Amino acid sequence: MSVFTKICAGLLISTLGMSAYAAQTQPQTPVQEPAQPTVDFSSPSEVIQVLHVGVSSESKIIDLVRERNPDEAMVKFIDQLSTDITEFNRRLEELASNMSVSLAPEQLSENAQMIESQMAQELQTLTQKQEGEFRPAVIEALVKKYEQALQLYTEVEKVTTDEGLKIAIAEFRPITQKHLDDIKALQTATTQPTQPTQPAQPMPVE
Repeated sequence: MSVFTKICAGLLISTLGMSAYAAQTQPQTPVQEPAQPTVDFSSPSEVIQVLHVGVSSESKIIDLVRERNPDEAMVKFIDQLSTDITEFNRRLEELASNMSVSLAPEQLSENAQMIESQMAQELQTLTQKQEGEFRPAVIEALVKKYEQALQLYTEVEKVTTDEGLKIAIAEFRPITQKHLDDIKALQTATTQPTQPTQPAQPMPVE
């Protein structure tokens, strides 16, 4: 196991947070907490697999939003996101091929498989949201996902020695940041109170 810093992960969208890797469980704990997946920032293969899992999850969210079709603004965002996701996936597949890293589900690292499982559960939760809850739930999930991805990029850049991965992350960062800015704008527009419509002024009579 790498001695480099690990990152706790979960989503859409999984929670990627800073933590130290625990080598042993606490003694005499009556209830064992589920093991949390971690990402080894120094392992290009695991980083690529985890990013691939995240992109695959995002693609499923895109399909779900299109199916539920909440509103025009969200669909417009999703259409652009779909284009970007296609390019992300192409770059990840290119990196994986160059490094002989398998992206097949059964060949994922244990941590990547755990993250994939968590994301599947979270997607299922989104599918069960009622009409009024669905749009804000999707927005919240995507905001967390992009914030976590940006944090992941930063931590990987600190420790990775793989130039190909560094170049890819440099390409991903501004696009992910734009996704975050755009989805936050939708979130703000949703929460802002609607301004009352001013009555039309009567035309002056000559």
